[in-house]
Amino acid sequence: MKKGEATKQTILETGIHMASELGLEVVSIGALAKALGMSKSGLFAHFQSKENLQIEILRYAGQVFSENVLIPSLQIQPGIPRIRALVENWIDWSSKITGGCIFVNASTDLSDRPGKVRDFLLDQQNQWLQSLRKMAESAVKAGDFREDIDAEQFAFELYSLLLGFHLYNKLLQNGETKNREEASLKQLLDRYGK
Repeated sequence: MKKGEATKQTILETGIHMASELGLEVVSIGALAKALGMSKSGLFAHFQSKENLQIEILRYAGQVFSENVLIPSLQIQPGIPRIRALVENWIDWSSKITGGCIFVNASTDLSDRPGKVRDFLLDQQNQWLQSLRKMAESAVKAGDFREDIDAEQFAFELYSLLLGFHLYNKLLQNGETKNREEASLKQLLDRYGK
């Protein structure tokens, strides 16, 4: 990896952690330059604007998410084993980021702020929901789910479970969170199963 690419990766990794802790809207060229001990002009050369910086942070977070959550789960047997792996991968990934899932935090920041950054996040979230729908459909094909399931509803319920886990784990710091997540996931899978 070239020096410029390595520097950019370090910037983006720091940006993910900063955004997860403080919110994506707080991440600016100046704030990130200060956190990294870089000059604003040096950081500006990589991104040209705050908007571009935020989009690149989301893009990089999406890449890291895919590498750590989605792709490993796709290597697991389709159906319930794959869904369980996806959930475990998501929990593991979001737990390693200081403030939790950057996409959850960014959605709060950007929900009522139109613009390119929100549009980019919205596209990422729609792709994620599409992945959850496909997981449900593959569970039907594998014979783990009934054929009459509503894949859209399953995606809604599974993502709601993950969002609930995020709240209980990061904000409420409830010691029973993992047990409750496992019980909820079992109930969800049983409802859709044969």
